[in-house]
Amino acid sequence: MPADKHNGGEDPQPITLIDETGEERTFRMHDAFELEGVTYYLVEGADEPSEVLLLREVGGSLETVDGAEFQRVMAALEHDEVD
Repeated sequence: MPADKHNGGEDPQPITLIDETGEERTFRMHDAFELEGVTYYLVEGADEPSEVLLLREVGGSLETVDGAEFQRVMAALEHDEVD
């Protein structure tokens, strides 16, 4: 997935996240944006680029987004309707 205009066109930033089991996993940050007052992050696995996650910030932690919310947020991102 190429870097896009939301992160300034720069190479994706590596970030380390701790999953619910306490395991550290490294991802590359592609985009951070706000939609309807919620902050979202689009990341890919550093070791598995095919692993792409959409995360939302909730109360100081991150949650995986899926289902209808995933579809809605990705459509907004594709149509440049995010801040």
